[in-house]
Amino acid sequence: MATLKQIKEIENSHLLRLGISEGEENAVYTVRESVYSELSRPVRGQELYEGEMEIIKAEDEYVRAKRRALYLLSFADNNERTLVAKLRERGFSSGVSAEVARDMVNLGYINETAQLERLITREANERLFGKDKILPRLRAKGYSVSEINSVMERLLLEGDIDFSENEKRLIEKKLPEGATEEERRALLVKYGYRKGQNF
Repeated sequence: MATLKQIKEIENSHLLRLGISEGEENAVYTVRESVYSELSRPVRGQELYEGEMEIIKAEDEYVRAKRRALYLLSFADNNERTLVAKLRERGFSSGVSAEVARDMVNLGYINETAQLERLITREANERLFGKDKILPRLRAKGYSVSEINSVMERLLLEGDIDFSENEKRLIEKKLPEGATEEERRALLVKYGYRKGQNF
């Protein structure tokens, strides 16, 4: 049996810290006020049953995972899949990692469409990669093929990327004047262009 020893509000956060003793062990768990209310707002000295402790521990993991997710997102773009993987690497359970990543999407902290727009534009216009190079690189980062293709098609229609023009720029940049057709073809294939394909 566990006993609630301390309840402390965390300012401006809708979070509470609960100091709980379980036998010889003392621990502090952080929970949202809404979860505390769902537990019928236990008071100091109250006994907590096993089911209640499971809820408190799961909630504490969620709160810690959410903090870690916000920290990770403050440094770099992450899509939902990569955020789940990073949270799992840091010891959070699959379920909590997936829930937190989904919440980050729903709250607008992860905008995969905007991320893809930036990534595709950079890969195409700065690195001069073609579709066949861009697609697997972004798939490896956890973006879906359908979403990549959808964003790429829109960028093509809006004129933000032009693979035909980028082919010419690539050849001018990487090959000496007078390069053979075979050298051009090899370069284009290496950079993800299928010779003769219209994008």
